[in-house]
Amino acid sequence: MCTTGVLRLGTDDYLLFKNKDFGRTHFDDRLVTEPSVFGVQGVTTWAGTDPDLDQFSGFSIGANEHGLLCCDSNVRTLDGHANYDELTEIALREGRDVDSAVWAVQEAVESKPYLWANLIMIDEAAAAAVEVRGDRVKATALTGPTARSNHHVALKPHPDDDDTVTTQRRLASAQRRLERAAEIDEIFALQRSHDDGDTGICNHQGYRTVYSYVLRRTGDTTALHVAQGQPCTDPERVELTVPLGACWSAGSAREFRSSYPSAQAFDVL
Repeated sequence: MCTTGVLRLGTDDYLLFKNKDFGRTHFDDRLVTEPSVFGVQGVTTWAGTDPDLDQFSGFSIGANEHGLLCCDSNVRTLDGHANYDELTEIALREGRDVDSAVWAVQEAVESKPYLWANLIMIDEAAAAAVEVRGDRVKATALTGPTARSNHHVALKPHPDDDDTVTTQRRLASAQRRLERAAEIDEIFALQRSHDDGDTGICNHQGYRTVYSYVLRRTGDTTALHVAQGQPCTDPERVELTVPLGACWSAGSAREFRSSYPSAQAFDVL
C-alpha cells in the first residue's frame, strides 16, 4: 500500500512524492545508482513478515537523466502476474519523457499480464497516471496536482482490490492537500498527515508507512528528500543530490549510498 502524487511548483521545478506502506514496521531500501537511472528496488513480498524471504525486482520509485520521475502503488496481487515494479523500471530506462515512458509501459503490458497497479510520472512538460490491470492499461494525461493510492480511478475500483478500507480516504486527503500545496514543506506535511486517524497518508492501519520520498527536479538537477520510518514521528529527513547524468561519478554514487537512510543501500549488480 502506498500514497503517491505529482506537483509542479514552477518553470523547470516539479516533484513526485511517495509514502511506502509495508507489511512490517521496519524496512531497509536497496538502491540502483547508474549514470542514466536511479531506482529504489521494488519488493513483491511487501506484505510479508520475514525479511529473509523478500523478493526484489524493478523500481518502486526512481528518476532518470532526462528528468523523468516515476513511482507506483499496489492495487491487487495475483498469482502468475509479473511485478508492476518492473514497469516503473521500464518507464525510466526506456522513456526520455512521459509520452515515451507511457508507450514503453503499454508495450510491456501487451507482452504479458502484470499485477494491478497505479503508476504516476512527471517530466518538465507533462504528467500522467497509468493504471495497469493484468493485460489492460489506461493512461490519463494530468493537467494539475494529482494523487493516487491503491485503487483504480479510470478503470474504477474492484471489490477484490487488496485495500478496500483505507485507499479511498487516503486518496481524498492527499488530493485535497496537494491542490493547496505551493511549496515542498507542504508536501512533507502531507506525508506526515493523519486526516483520517490511523488510515491517514502516514498509515498505521494494516500496513505501516516505512519510507517517505520526494523527488524534485529543478533545472538539470534531481534531488531526493527521504526519511526512513513513520513520517509523523519526524524521523531525520535527508536531502541528497541524485547522481545522474553530469552529476554522476563513482564517488558521487558512493557518497549518495553512504548517506541514504538504509542498512542495505548498495548497488544491485
